[in-house]
Amino acid sequence: MMRAPSSRQSGTHHMPDVAGSADVLIARGINLLRFEVKGEKLSILLMCALKLAVMSAAAFVLARLLDLPPIAAGVVELFAAMPTRANAYIFAVQYQRLVNPVSGAVALGTLLAAVTLPVVVWVAAGGK
Repeated sequence: MMRAPSSRQSGTHHMPDVAGSADVLIARGINLLRFEVKGEKLSILLMCALKLAVMSAAAFVLARLLDLPPIAAGVVELFAAMPTRANAYIFAVQYQRLVNPVSGAVALGTLLAAVTLPVVVWVAAGGK
């Protein structure tokens, strides 16, 4: 009987689960939404807009101003366009600051990134 190699044997235990990371963030963010969104909508939308739009635009402008090579500029723009990660929620909980809006921003930002990231890739590729 053939057995698949264990993660230790195949060396895959060091590889991050990149394909599932968006699903995990969405699930975690939705799980974190155990609060009423009432009164938090503006904060959540503002956080998402700042993270997904303003940071992406700033990275695009800075990459052009610094005359970065196309691949480096694309990497900078993509990293800036990534949604808010769960570590922001961990910090919010640790310091008891903006816990509800941050958890909402993690969930909503990850969902919105499904639309905004392809746009950023298209712009970084020169609209091709």
